[in-house]
Amino acid sequence: MKKNILLFSFGFCTLINAQTSPPTIKNPLTTTNGLKINSRRGTLIEKRIFDLAKFKNLNIQKIVTKDMSDSSAESVLGIMYEYETFDTVSKKTLTIEKSELSKLIQSLQTLEQKENETKLGQETKYKFLTMSNIEFGGIYSEKQKSWINYIKIPSAPYNQSLNEFSKDEMKELIKILKNAEQNL
Repeated sequence: MKKNILLFSFGFCTLINAQTSPPTIKNPLTTTNGLKINSRRGTLIEKRIFDLAKFKNLNIQKIVTKDMSDSSAESVLGIMYEYETFDTVSKKTLTIEKSELSKLIQSLQTLEQKENETKLGQETKYKFLTMSNIEFGGIYSEKQKSWINYIKIPSAPYNQSLNEFSKDEMKELIKILKNAEQNL
C-alpha cells in the first residue's frame, strides 16, 4: 500500500511540474528596447526616409520618426532591399540603432583586419547578428584560398536574401556605415 501511495505521489508531482512553463530568459546582450516613438498609440507619427547610399542591391537609409504631439524624434539606420519574382514585387526595411551600428562597424573593421592576415590555412568563419536578424559575416574558404563576405537579410521563414562581396567592397561598406553613423 505504501508503495502505491509513494508511486502515485511521484507520478502526481511529475505531472504538476510538467505543466509549469520554463522561466523567461532575457538576453543579457540585448542593448535596446526597440523604437519607442514608432510604437506609441493615440498620436500622429511622422516618418521620413533619407537615402544615404547604395551597397549592392541594398539601400542604406536614415529613418527619422517624429511624434507630432510633443515633437520628440529618433533616428535609425534603415537597410532596405527589393526583390521581384514572376508574381510579386516586395520591399522590406530592417533597422539598426546607432549604438548597435557602432558595434557593427567595429566588428567589420576587426573582420577586415583578420582578412589581411595571410596566416590562415584552415576554414574560418565570422558573423555579427543584429537585433533585427541581419547577419554580416565572412568566411575563409580553404578550397578557394580567399575570403567571401556576406550580408544575409531575413525575409520569409525559409527564404534568405544573401549578398556576397569582396575584401575591397568591405572597405566601401565600412565607409558607408561610418558616414551613416555620423548622419544619425
